[in-house]
Amino acid sequence: MAQDQTPLQVAQTATQTTNDLNGALILLGTFGSQTDPHALLKLRSGRTKTVTRGDSVNGKTVVAIEDGRVALARNGAAEWLEIPAPNG
Repeated sequence: MAQDQTPLQVAQTATQTTNDLNGALILLGTFGSQTDPHALLKLRSGRTKTVTRGDSVNGKTVVAIEDGRVALARNGAAEWLEIPAPNG
């Protein structure tokens, strides 16, 4: 999972300022080793946050981090966030 350089699409998305994400979290990237993975999320506020398994974000718990996706759970229901596809 380790990368030497942040992909251009991820860097551009991470540095755009917005306060209108329609309540959504956006997965900007995953990194780290398979035994200690991390993910970079863009929060509803437009800020970014690095998370690991067990962290809480918007009332949900990070339960898994895989290459290019993160599983979040609340009240026994899980959802996967995936890195958005590049535009055009």
